Amino acid sequence: MKILIAAFAALILAVAPRAGAQLVDDFDDITYWAGLGASRSAFVLQWNDGGTPASLAWGYCWNGTVSGIEMLSALAGTTVVREPFGGDVIETLTGADSRLSVVIERYGFGDSIYSIDFREGAIARTRGDWDSGYWEYYLYGGNFEYSTYDDDDGVFLGPFEYDVAGNPQYAAVDWFASQIGASDRMLVDGSWDAWSFAGGFVGTPVEQPVAVPEPRALWLLVAAAMALWIRGRFHARARL
Repeated sequence: MKILIAAFAALILAVAPRAGAQLVDDFDDITYWAGLGASRSAFVLQWNDGGTPASLAWGYCWNGTVSGIEMLSALAGTTVVREPFGGDVIETLTGADSRLSVVIERYGFGDSIYSIDFREGAIARTRGDWDSGYWEYYLYGGNFEYSTYDDDDGVFLGPFEYDVAGNPQYAAVDWFASQIGASDRMLVDGSWDAWSFAGGFVGTPVEQPVAVPEPRALWLLVAAAMALWIRGRFHARARL
């Protein structure tokens, strides 16, 4: 039995996620992927709550035409779309990562992120509430046109075009504070999307993300299966 306990302890250490955080230098560093397709995009969340790591990254595979909001909904385990100011729920969507949940408020001009939560065990990263801040949308890679205004003088500054190829290398990423909503932003292969909470309505630049770990339940399931196999082998040897 002592041999079984020692083997099981070694097993847990072997399959458990490593304590060191894996910085995402490249798409290949991302461990959690959802979706199917030949094209790949990265999704980054930064709560700016003083917790560590500051930002986490997921990966998303896709084909055809996919918007930024569709990627978010596909990754989040639960996305609730409701009317503004806590109004009636319009629809509820389910996605890949059960640890991640999103609340979207739907206005006449489009969708707006109200809150994003990430919970796993004792870890609780959550931000929301338009009274204290908002989720600012950053991106890299894509093609779209937008207009800008001088808010102080109310002057139209003219039309502009964003046209940047995607790149899976983080060193190439130059974050752009998006001038369009996530529903209008179309992904391109190698593109990056980031949501960074602007506490006090002051934007915070996106930091290099850490790869979000696989859910702990998956590791525990693997550990349990291997432990049963070890136990079976132990009893089989005992009967010889």
